[in-house]
Amino acid sequence: MIDQQGTKLPAEPAGEPGREPGPRAGAQVVTALALGGVLVAGLLLMQRRQEAADEPAPAAACKAATAEDSPRYPALCAALNTPELPVLVGAPLDRVSVAGPGFASSWTGADGTKQVVHSAEVQIGGISVRLTDDEDMDVTDFEILGSAPHHRAPVLGHLSTTYEMNTIGFSFSLGGGSSTSRAPSGVAHNLVIGKYPNGRGGFCELAIWRQDAGTPDDASLYRIAEAVLPTLPGWVADTAAPSAPPAAPSPGQVP
Repeated sequence: MIDQQGTKLPAEPAGEPGREPGPRAGAQVVTALALGGVLVAGLLLMQRRQEAADEPAPAAACKAATAEDSPRYPALCAALNTPELPVLVGAPLDRVSVAGPGFASSWTGADGTKQVVHSAEVQIGGISVRLTDDEDMDVTDFEILGSAPHHRAPVLGHLSTTYEMNTIGFSFSLGGGSSTSRAPSGVAHNLVIGKYPNGRGGFCELAIWRQDAGTPDDASLYRIAEAVLPTLPGWVADTAAPSAPPAAPSPGQVP
């Protein structure tokens, strides 16, 4: 082969007899397509990972029960950790971050007898909610507790009362003479409901408090009670009208 200046160019290598030319070009096309597929797959994987990072974390499930936990804990946690709980506490955009048996699953009395605490606790953002189940006290027994006046009101036809308790704040040292507050003190709002309509035969208690300086929403206790209590084992249903938060007492009125 000769170019335009008359220079003889080397001849192209001949293909093998009986074999069509161009297999290397075909292989290059296949390789390019394969590499393109890998690149697209990589881009899709990166995009999916970014989308997953942007998605909110899933709500926490109840922690598995241990030998130290109350035998009632699984049912209490399952009832309290309902998917609608963030809406009921007034934090619909938050998720359940912790769901477990609570800080203390038992306590020891003055006579050395160990008492099991039948409870479950759920945390949503800076809000904590605890559900307790017991049969040793009645609703009226709680009217000696708390730092605020009690309000009696029916909850799903069952006698109930409310009270408030101060929570304990604590901090831990970071070293170097500095410390960081871990849980500021605040006020826990409590709603105690009799297991039976007359307020006798034990109680269920809902408590709500905040890990920040905010004030709990009292009405949320009644919303949670109406959604959770009927799902508890052994709850005695009543046909009375739904519950409602009690009205504040007028001046001079005994709550």
